[in-house]
Amino acid sequence: MAENYFGLIEAGMVFGLAIAFYIWQRRDLRRYEKQDRAAREAKRAKADNKAP
Repeated sequence: MAENYFGLIEAGMVFGLAIAFYIWQRRDLRRYEKQDRAAREAKRAKADNKAP
């Protein structure tokens, strides 16, 4: 009986992996955006301090 559900179980696992990969990529993207924003602000602050 369990062998009848292997396809469904596999589809569920693949779907779960796809969701996990999506969440992982979104978290990384947000982290990199935050780092880029901080670097730009630091660069802007450094440039403002150099201005006479």
